[in-house]
Amino acid sequence: MEVKHLNGFALTAPQGDRAALRKAAEGFEEMLLTQLLKSARSAPLAEDIMGGKGVDQFRDMFDSQIARTSAGRTGFGIADAVERQFGSYVKDR
Repeated sequence: MEVKHLNGFALTAPQGDRAALRKAAEGFEEMLLTQLLKSARSAPLAEDIMGGKGVDQFRDMFDSQIARTSAGRTGFGIADAVERQFGSYVKDR
């Protein structure tokens, strides 16, 4: 991936193009969705009758999987916004 000159310096990445930018944008969206779900789960509405470290661990794994499958496929638009923001810096091949 080649990036246009920025303050007199040319930035390059060894591999990638628009697809690499999209993958990075979806990874960023996944990270934000994971944090959103963790934050939502940290606010207890009532005492958890099934609570425990094992349940918490599987709940975290479930939240991570939900974020992973939702990134780039839902109407959140975070990945699209990141791609638009940095798309002008990526040179098409």
